[in-house]
Amino acid sequence: MKIMKNTVEGFKNEIDLKIFENRLAEINPTCFLIWKVGVNLALRVSDVLKITVEQAENYLLTGNYMAIDKKTGKINHVKINENTSIAFKEALELRKKAIVSEENPFLFVGEGNRTSKSKKHITRQAVDKYFKIAVFDENLNIRVGTHTMRKTWGNLAYSKGYKLELIMKRLNHSSQSTTLLYLGITDSDMNKVVAELNI
Repeated sequence: MKIMKNTVEGFKNEIDLKIFENRLAEINPTCFLIWKVGVNLALRVSDVLKITVEQAENYLLTGNYMAIDKKTGKINHVKINENTSIAFKEALELRKKAIVSEENPFLFVGEGNRTSKSKKHITRQAVDKYFKIAVFDENLNIRVGTHTMRKTWGNLAYSKGYKLELIMKRLNHSSQSTTLLYLGITDSDMNKVVAELNI
């Protein structure tokens, strides 16, 4: 199993993660809240961006996230945790202050002159840019992108001892090899375990 050189990574170090989150919150609160929702629910950025104000209010009311995954078409249903609930509440407050078209249904909208007439959500490219700026500003040694949200969730769940099968199911992967790639587990990692275990 090989990992490509430019593959986006997930955070494995919670100290670096906190540094990243603090900087992201400073430079772009919207992207920070997108991060918090995505990393806590292990969502693809496309699924976070399509969340509407009405859906966010419903998720808070029911305590559940439920939507159709944009990529897979599968139903994605999970209880929301405390940090996700906080992020939705803050995003709804931030959205009230946004200068956007009344016809724009989306929770996460961009900033600037064009946004006031837009009926769209913030772009994936803008989110990716701010993730990269936060990492650059803090000189963190990680290749980030929008997929870093899901990979971070997987890494932290795995490091806390959750079973690979549970992680695989949450990430909606059809094979363990895909999940192992997500977690950055390579053949050399496996060889190291075998060598060190030496029963």
